[in-house]
Amino acid sequence: MAEKGLMKVYTELPSWAKGVVVVGGLTVAYLAVTSILKSIKAKKTEAESKAEISQANTELNTQIQSGKGPTIARSQAEVMANAIVSAANDCGTNEKSIYAQFDKVANQADILLLVEVFGLRKKVRCPFSDDPRESFWSANTPPMSLSAMINSELDATQIATINNKLASKGITYKF
Repeated sequence: MAEKGLMKVYTELPSWAKGVVVVGGLTVAYLAVTSILKSIKAKKTEAESKAEISQANTELNTQIQSGKGPTIARSQAEVMANAIVSAANDCGTNEKSIYAQFDKVANQADILLLVEVFGLRKKVRCPFSDDPRESFWSANTPPMSLSAMINSELDATQIATINNKLASKGITYKF
């Protein structure tokens, strides 16, 4: 069979087998291309998230140097970040728990500290989600920044609620 050549083997197949070969080949090509595109998008998203965290760190240092430091401790920001991830895990979102974490933020330095401490975190995915960040094959999402997680879990009205709460405290950071 090897000496016949691949094309000769294909032409000698029954028509149903040719169909199977074509459909199988197209399926493999589709899966390869979509996998490559998802990988490229994930790398871009991760780079954007890392830039967001780096910018928050820089802005936080500027705030501290100007005497407007955070009112919450780094350990409290860690607890808040964990609570946000916990509220986002699995199917459904505990919006009230997320809102409660932002109620603890008192100034610009607090939100910047929360963004920095949050870093990139994974959450347990919902198997019924249509969110493209959530893979059917993995139990967790790819690592997300605080902004990415908030935008993944809340709708525009809920995000506006958070942004309005922050703005009422003189905080300019927006999700």
